Order: sequence, then C-alpha cells, then structure tokens
Amino acid sequence: MNPLLSQFLAEANDLLAQVDEGLLQLEQRPGDAELVNEVFRGAHTFKGSSGLFDFPELTRLTHAAEDLLDAVRAGKLALDSGMVDDLLAAFDLIRGWLAHVTAHERLPVGAGTDAALLITKLRAPIGGEPVSVAAHAAAVPPRVVDAAPEWLAWFDADWLSTTAAWLETTSSTMRFLWYTPDTDCFFRAEDPLHLVRQVPALEHLGAVRPQQWPPVDDYDEYACLISFVFATRAAVGELEYLFRYVQDQVQVVELDADAITRHLRGEPPLKAEEPVHVAVTEVADSEIAADARAVLSAAQRSLELRPDDEAVHLRSVCHAVSAAAYALGVPTVLTDAARPAILAAIERLLAEAAPAPVMPLTPSGAPATTAAPAEAPVARADDPNGQVGTKVLKVDQEKVDRLMELVGELNVAKNGLTFLADAAEEEFGSRVLSRRIKDQYSGMHRIAEELQAAVMDVRMLPLSVAFNRFPRLVRDLSRRLGKTIELVTEGEDTMADKDVIEALGDPLVHLVRNSLDHGIETPDQRLAAGKPGSAKLTLAAVADGDAVIVEVSDDGCGIDPERVKRKAYEKGLISEEELETMSDVEAVDLVFRAGFSTADQVSDLSGRGVGMDAVRASVEKLGGTVTMRSRLGHGTTTRLRLPLSMAVTQVMVVSVAGQRFGIPVDLVVETVRVPAAEMGRVLHQEVVVMRGEVIPVIDLARALDMPWSPEDPTDRRILVVSVNGQRVGLLVEQFHREVDVILKPMEGLLAYADEFSGTALLGDGLVLLVLNMKEVLGLAARVA
Repeated sequence: MNPLLSQFLAEANDLLAQVDEGLLQLEQRPGDAELVNEVFRGAHTFKGSSGLFDFPELTRLTHAAEDLLDAVRAGKLALDSGMVDDLLAAFDLIRGWLAHVTAHERLPVGAGTDAALLITKLRAPIGGEPVSVAAHAAAVPPRVVDAAPEWLAWFDADWLSTTAAWLETTSSTMRFLWYTPDTDCFFRAEDPLHLVRQVPALEHLGAVRPQQWPPVDDYDEYACLISFVFATRAAVGELEYLFRYVQDQVQVVELDADAITRHLRGEPPLKAEEPVHVAVTEVADSEIAADARAVLSAAQRSLELRPDDEAVHLRSVCHAVSAAAYALGVPTVLTDAARPAILAAIERLLAEAAPAPVMPLTPSGAPATTAAPAEAPVARADDPNGQVGTKVLKVDQEKVDRLMELVGELNVAKNGLTFLADAAEEEFGSRVLSRRIKDQYSGMHRIAEELQAAVMDVRMLPLSVAFNRFPRLVRDLSRRLGKTIELVTEGEDTMADKDVIEALGDPLVHLVRNSLDHGIETPDQRLAAGKPGSAKLTLAAVADGDAVIVEVSDDGCGIDPERVKRKAYEKGLISEEELETMSDVEAVDLVFRAGFSTADQVSDLSGRGVGMDAVRASVEKLGGTVTMRSRLGHGTTTRLRLPLSMAVTQVMVVSVAGQRFGIPVDLVVETVRVPAAEMGRVLHQEVVVMRGEVIPVIDLARALDMPWSPEDPTDRRILVVSVNGQRVGLLVEQFHREVDVILKPMEGLLAYADEFSGTALLGDGLVLLVLNMKEVLGLAARVA
C-alpha cells in the first residue's frame, strides 16, 4: 500500500473520532463557538488529507459536511438534531469506505450513489449551495484592475502584441491571472495542475520557475515551488468560482488593448488602481502589521539578490508596500518623495503592534545600520513555542505484537536455563556449573522481566478507547426508544492491555443495550415512579491490582427476581423445586443462562436470549468474571473483572497421567496433600473436608479421559480452584512451579477442544496445554 495512504488511514480514524465526539457534545452545547470551530477544523483537515488521493466521492461528501458546519460556524444556521443525524451518517459512511479502502485501496463501487443522497441532505439546510464558497468569495474578492501588473512580463511579448491587436479590433477585454500556490498546498488537498486544467476558455499558459532552486540536500519533492500565469476569455465570475478555495493565492486583472500596449512600451498606466477602502481599526492594524513585516523582510532579501534581479523584485515589493500604505492613510503611488512617509508609517505601526524591534529601512530601501541583534532564545522542551521534536511515536500494532512474541520467546529461552542447571548437577555432578548457570538465569530473569514490563507498557491503552463508542450508541438508541438518558463515564484513564480492551468491546455493547432496552424506563414511567425523567447510565473503570474492574450501572427499574424465576421456570431452565427455594441473588444470576430473556417480544435490540450469556462466555474466555447486583426500582450494576493483560499469563503447572497441564494462577486457591483415609464420598462424588468446608474432588485424569492410577495409594495431591465462586478440588499426580507464559490460541486439530484455552511453550521445549476450567468441570459432570 502507498505509505502516504497508510498514514492517511491511520490518522483518519483519530480525525473521525474527534469529529464524532465533537458533534455529540455540540448537540448538547449548540452555542459553544469554540466547539463548533473544533469540529469544523477536524472535518476540514480530513477533507484536505483525503484530497491527496483519487477518492472524489469521499472529498465531495466531506466538502458538503464542511459547508454545513461552516454555515453553523458563521451563525447562518442553528444546529439541530436532524443536522447532527445527517452529519453523523455522513461520517459513518466515510468510516465504512475507509475500511474498504484499507482492504482494496479503492472506494466501494456504489460510493457515488451513497454519497449523492447524503450530500443532498447536507446541502438542504443551506439551500443546496456551497455556503462556504459564497462566504469566502464575498470576504476575499479577487483583485480586478485595468492596469497591467508587473507579472505580465512573464507572458511572451509577441503573443501580448498579437492579443492587444485582436482586443482593439473587437473592443473587448481579457482576464489575466497569476496563480502562486502555497508551498504546502498538496497537504491541504489543493491540486494546482488540476485547477489550471479546469480554467475555461484558456488562451495562454505559462509556468513560472523560482528565481533560485533550493540545494539538493534541502529539496522537498512535496513542496510546490512554481507558479502559473495564464490568460483566459472566461468571465470573472467563472474564475472566482473555480479558485474559490485559494483566492489568497490568485491575482486577477482584466485588461484591454490599451493597457497591454502601454505595458509593452514600458509606459505607466493611465490611472492607478482604485483599491477598496478599508477602515483602519485595531484589528486591521494588527493584520497590516503582520503583512508589512513580511513585506519588509522580502525587501531586505531582494536587496541581497544580484543587481539584475533587484529591479524586478523591488517593483513587486513596492507594489505590495503601496497597498499596505494606502490602508495607513498615506499616498498610494510609491514615488521617491512619498517613500520616506510610507516607510515611517509602516515602522510606526510595526512598533505599536509588536514589541520586537524591527530593522528600519532607509528611503533608498537599504537597511539602516543598527546594533547587533540580541541572541535568539534557545527553544526549551517545556516551551510551547519552541521547535522541539515530538515525544509521541505512532507504531503499527503488528510491530508491537511481534515485539511481544519475541519477549515470550526470550522467556522460554530463559526458563530453559533452570532445566540446564538441573541437568548439570544431576547428570554431570557439577554443582559449581549448576550454580553459575542459576546465577546467569537470575540476571537474565531480571532483564527479561524489565523488558516484558516495558513492552507491556507500550501495549497498555486507556479504557477511554473502549468507552468512546458509547456516547454515539446511547444517543442513537435512546432517541430510537424514546428515552432520555445521560451517559456518565468514570475512570477513562484506567489502563489495560490492548487485547483486553479490544475483547471488552462486545460485552460492553451487550450490557449497554440491555440497560437501555430493559433496565431504563420511559420518561413517563420514571415520572410516575417519582424519578427524574432523565435516566443515568454510568460506565466506570478502576484498576485493582493485576486486574481491571469495569462496571455498567443504571438507575432504572432494576430486576424483579420473582419475574425472572417465573420466566426461567416457563422456559424449563430451572425445576419447580428451584423455583421455590432459589434466593434473590441466585435469581438475578439466571439472566446469564443460555436462552434466557425477560423480553415479551423479540426485536432487533433484544429478546433472543443470547446477549447476557454471550457476555459471561466472552469475559470468562478472557480469564475474567461477571457478577450482577440489582435492586428492584433502583437500578442494576454489572461488574466485569478482567485480567490487566492477556499477553502474559501466569499458570500453575501440574502433572496428570504423565502429561503436564497449566491452570491459571488466578483460579488457584491452594495446594494440599490429603491422606487417602480422609477422603469421603457424598452420593457419587468424592469430597474432602477442609476447615469445616466440604469441597468436591474431581479426578482430572478421568475428566480428560486419561487413565491413571496414583503411585502412592495412601496420599492424594489436590489442587483447590475457585470457579464462578465455587471451590473444587482437582486430583492431580504432581505439582510443579508457577511460570509466566505467552498463551497462544488453540489451532489445528485441537481448535474445537473447548476444555483447553490455549497452548504455551516451556523452557525445556515442551508444549503446555492450559486448561479452561469451566469446560473441564462440565466434562467432569458429564463423565460422572
């Protein structure tokens, strides 16, 4: 893919997110001028970047959105929810296009049709015309004069003579333009050649090269260094429209035969240009001062050029100084007598407008002798105006993942040293060598841990990345359901691994949709219950050791445990005995059962009984837990506890029937050795009593269909784990050490085996199977 396109796609996501967030805030604060400007700037920047590529539909659609925002910014329109809907729909369509561009490097086939409908909607409030075009045209009209400018010398003299004769014969005029694109025009979606090609009735075209090309080492192929001069029979209005977005880069003059002839003879024009009167206000003074400073700087540079270039440059500079001088109320014709007054006026204005000293010019245009300027201040890292390098580096996600894989391989290699140390002592009888290997292992272990922590820091992202999608989701669904809902987010700066945040997206969407559809009442129902008409939905996150806790809570109607139990009984999910004896807490937990739903009707939002079950399954697959608590009439809170990182998993290694397996350390409660005589049996289940608690014991080898007999019939090794709040003992052959592993998903023939959550490579080269304890317990129940 084109590197420039890759960079655009990477930056586009941030720009679109910024625009979406700004629009949602703007809907709440439509009078916030700074917020309007921020959204407009985001849309304008995106349009400018998109113009670098051959995506005309995308640019046209963004242009229409920009025009609507420009009308709001100018105070010509009041933003309403309908406009916000259309703007969000436009940027949603663009986001879908970009996904297609990422895969195919082109827009979808039907992009033009899809864009046309939205463009019509976006332009409807502004009368179907590009408002920003009219606004800019009225604000900065092109200069149209009947005096030949200096840059007319770039045209061929013979052609000018022939053209003047033809204009005199026909008693007509012709439009001449000097188009000087900004050096960084390509990065603002301005295509000078494309504009020039569109000039109607073009009679003559010439390219003006710079007086001096930059050195090879400083040459920038993305900088536009040429300008264009051309003549056309097109009307001024046509030219205004064509160059409406670059009017500050274009000079337009309308000349007749006499003006061209006088230019060819070197005679002055019959009358000076009549510039538009500009009142000298405080704001105008500041703008003129900035322009005048640039003019003086250009004049000084011109004096340093070769003598044969001096006249041309100074005439151009003097013309600009003359225009600035007119605004200051001094003569507009830059004669030798007027020069001192003009320069004095400009110096006075500069002195008033800027505290920095300005090098004065003598009447001849040469710089006056002054003391040596003070040394320029050194840019400091904490100086916002200093030119310092950025401290933020965007790195492709695949590179970070690859770095994490290498860290995992380093851990595997490091762990291999312990096996090598044992072999040195047991097989070769060298305790000294074994000790040295272990010392080397300690050093590598420290370095590997620090490197792993550093890479983990790179992978960590704030929870705001996951939360950012919900303002839009809540807005759209609440409008659709006829409910008024305020979304509150807390702890957005809480950090978690990028894989955790990515996997957290779908469960959060299910929970939020469930709260909006089931939990929160309509405004009428809330008012009847004595509540405010506007409900509150809260997304909160907090770090808890090596885990992160995310809560989704609402102040809605809560869960009725009796209704839940009846629904579960009707669906055959619980027995009649459970219906009578189940507690309210257990009843609330029924919402996570597969196939359970309290919705009376199936809709595209809910009612199919798969949402909450999918939430629990997704979270448990991440190694987390889900709990829910609710108060009838007061609201519901669902808590998700997730590991801080999924990249590195700490597991307890155990042996069963000669095969080693890994069990997540988070689930391990304790390891015990129990005499066989203390083992008991309740019905068909082996149990052990520990500190007064009866704990069921499962033969892990039997559950995994691996025949095995304990070597020591008088002793049992039991690993106690906690799954969904219930303690269970696993009968194993031997305990091993705890290790940090990079967990890989199951692939190939074992991809279907749900009892394994993944694989990891140990230091001795053995592939370790990590158990999914929930599925293992299900297998054990079926085997029993």
